[in-house]
Amino acid sequence: MDLEKICDEIMQSDKDVMLVAISYRTESYFKERPGTKSLQTKEDMEKSLADAALRWVTRRSQRTLGEPLYAMAKYEKAKRITTPLGRYGIIMCVVLPTSDVEIIATKLIKLVKKYSG
Repeated sequence: MDLEKICDEIMQSDKDVMLVAISYRTESYFKERPGTKSLQTKEDMEKSLADAALRWVTRRSQRTLGEPLYAMAKYEKAKRITTPLGRYGIIMCVVLPTSDVEIIATKLIKLVKKYSG
């Protein structure tokens, strides 16, 4: 799977996407929007991806509401959208704190289906 290509497409999908991090099986890839001041180190992002992957295992076990599509966390300096990439991957997008997460998440889900199908 071409993680760099997926990151590029996500980055191009919305101007509010500041960072994309993907983990798929044993590979990972990170991309920041040029000119963006990083809020986390590479090590912090890797830990966040691993933690997010564990949370998706829990979400998938709670099927009464249907298949989980995305999760969003709001922080003081940013919002973070997380969605699965197939069965073995996870995508995290850091967006501006003023972003409309629902619009960005809808674009993200559409892109994910393209690569997961």
